[in-house]
Amino acid sequence: MRRAIPFFALLLATTACGSADRGGGSGSGPSNQIAEAAADAGVEGTAGREEGPDIGTTAAPDVAFNYRYGFRLAPERIAEVQDQHQQICERLTLARCRITGMSYRAVNDEDVEAMLSFAVDPTLARQFGREAVQRVTAADGAVTESEIEGTDVGTSLRAVGRTRADLEAELARIETRLRGIDPVSAAKTDLEQQAGRLREQIRSLRETSEAQQQSLATTPILLRYGSGRFAPGPAPEPTLGQTARETGEDALDMLVMMLRILIVLSPWLAAGLIGWWGVARLRRRFGAAPVDAA
Repeated sequence: MRRAIPFFALLLATTACGSADRGGGSGSGPSNQIAEAAADAGVEGTAGREEGPDIGTTAAPDVAFNYRYGFRLAPERIAEVQDQHQQICERLTLARCRITGMSYRAVNDEDVEAMLSFAVDPTLARQFGREAVQRVTAADGAVTESEIEGTDVGTSLRAVGRTRADLEAELARIETRLRGIDPVSAAKTDLEQQAGRLREQIRSLRETSEAQQQSLATTPILLRYGSGRFAPGPAPEPTLGQTARETGEDALDMLVMMLRILIVLSPWLAAGLIGWWGVARLRRRFGAAPVDAA
């Protein structure tokens, strides 16, 4: 009997723990602790249907990334969300975020499209994208497109650096020979031409290296907004009311087009009718006389 007591105590403890784990999701069970630890550790890759992928880029410091997002919103909310995204950039200060482009176009009350482009500090690009998506979902919008493109700039930079170092070493050797050669020697002209070509190549490589370093210094982020026909991403299935409305609009457009054609052709139709009426009168007047004479 004494040996059975620890067994029953262990069984009761196990049952209590299992009940606690199956309790409400707001508890502090093992699964919640794992989720919190994963969030604190920066575990990536989870996403909701309306939020798009949540993929980190901090593991690739030598890669220049380019972010693109597409949002579907109600037409009356596009300008509001666009202004909120602008405020996110302004909060990061000009040194870390700059607006590089903006557009807004409304064809009618339903079809609206807009765009905002930014140049963001690479260390803040991912957080900027998260906040931008949060503002869209808070406005009852959805992420329809999400794309991150990367270019391996680090490998190219290192290759350019090695090539440039080799060319500079060769240029130094040629300049050393030029200092020790006779000024009127025929070989001097050839060496000066080689030195000129080397300097041009070095200048071109320097410009390429500066452009690549600039691409690592900022991350372009493009945000596209749309509603109706201009909503980015796959078009949603139309409802019965939308189908009926579009059918009515198509019929009205066809009627308007026919009326326009009739208005354009009405002078010619009137002239044709008048001419036909005149010819018929002449035929009746001059064609009936021989019959009466007979």
